[in-house]
Amino acid sequence: MNLLKVSIEAMFGGHTLEVLTPYVTIAPTIRIGLWGVTGYITTDPENISTILSERFEDYGLGARRIAALPLLRDGIFSQDGHAWKRSRDLIRRQFVRVQQQSLDVFTPPVDELVSSLAQAAAGGEIVDLMPVFYEFTLSTTTELLFGEPHSSMPKKDRDALRDNLDYATFGVGLRVRLADLAPLYNPAKFRRACKGVREWATFFADKAFKYKDEVGEEKASEKYSFIMDLWKEMRDEGLVRDQLLHILMAGRDSTAALLSWTW
Repeated sequence: MNLLKVSIEAMFGGHTLEVLTPYVTIAPTIRIGLWGVTGYITTDPENISTILSERFEDYGLGARRIAALPLLRDGIFSQDGHAWKRSRDLIRRQFVRVQQQSLDVFTPPVDELVSSLAQAAAGGEIVDLMPVFYEFTLSTTTELLFGEPHSSMPKKDRDALRDNLDYATFGVGLRVRLADLAPLYNPAKFRRACKGVREWATFFADKAFKYKDEVGEEKASEKYSFIMDLWKEMRDEGLVRDQLLHILMAGRDSTAALLSWTW
C-alpha cells in the first residue's frame, strides 16, 4: 500500500523515475502484493528478454490496454499476440531505414534547441530543461518518421498539442495505476486532450494521403516513406493514424525523459 501511495505522489510530482529507483535497486526482481494481487517489477535483462521476445506469447498487457485505449486506440503499445508482432515487424523495418539517414536531419531541431537555451540564459533565467527536450524530440520524431517538421503546424496548434499530450499521458498514467478500475477515470478534460492528440496524428497522416492522391503511391513513398509503408500493409487510414500516434509517444516521451534524467 505504501508503494502505491509513493507511486501516485511521484506521478503528481513529476518525479516517478527518481522516486521509484530505490525500490528497483533492492534486487533485480521484486514482488509486490496489493489487494490480493501479486505484481512484479524487474530490471533483470533475462526476464525482460523472456517477456518481450523469447516467450512473448505467454504474457499479456492486461489492464494497461484498457487504460491506454482512449488515447492510443489500436497500435503496438495496446496490442497483444499476432497483432503486436505484425506492428513490431512493420515498425522495425522503418527504424532500419531511419538508421541509414544522414545526421543532417537533426540540424534544424538542434539549432532550435540551442537557440532557445541561449535566449533563456541571456535573460538570466533558470531553465527547466525537460519541456525543452520534449519539444526537441517531438521535432526530430516528426521529421524522421512523418516526413514533415513539427514546425509546419501553426504555433497555436503546437502549444495546444504540448498541453494535450502532457495531460493525456498523465491521465493514462493514472488509469494504469487504477488497473481494472481504469474506466472510472474519464473526465471531459481527459477526453478532450486525447481527441486533440489524435487530431495531431490525423494532421500528418492526411497530408501524406492527400499527397498520395495527387502524385501516386510510389512517389508519395519517397516523401512519406513511413506512413506509406504502413498504408501499403494495412490499407486502413484509421489504423495508420493510430500507429503514428504510438510512434510519436515512443519517439517523444522516452527520448526526452532519458535526456532529462541524464542531465
